[in-house]
Amino acid sequence: MRVCVLAVSAMALLAGCGVIGRPSDKQALVSTCIEDGRTESICKCEADALEKNLPPEIFKKIAQAIGREKQDQIEYLSSLPIEELLAFSAVTNDLEMCGNAAATEG
Repeated sequence: MRVCVLAVSAMALLAGCGVIGRPSDKQALVSTCIEDGRTESICKCEADALEKNLPPEIFKKIAQAIGREKQDQIEYLSSLPIEELLAFSAVTNDLEMCGNAAATEG
């Protein structure tokens, strides 16, 4: 469950500010994360971790659902097939490091 929450939070932050045209998947996650009240640095860190560790097709699905459609992160992750949820195991350490870095900031 902790992994799911961290993964969802990371995706949300990937939705950064839109440049020209449609924002990238990563920007969409950062923007949503920031809208949810998290810092930009945490959101970018988590988005980077998701993009780096997840297969591209899973990252794209998550960015669409959470970053663009603004679906509830926990509900969305709970609906994923077990194979896709297991992909998040590769992300957990990096997501935890994002949270730890935030705790030592400011």
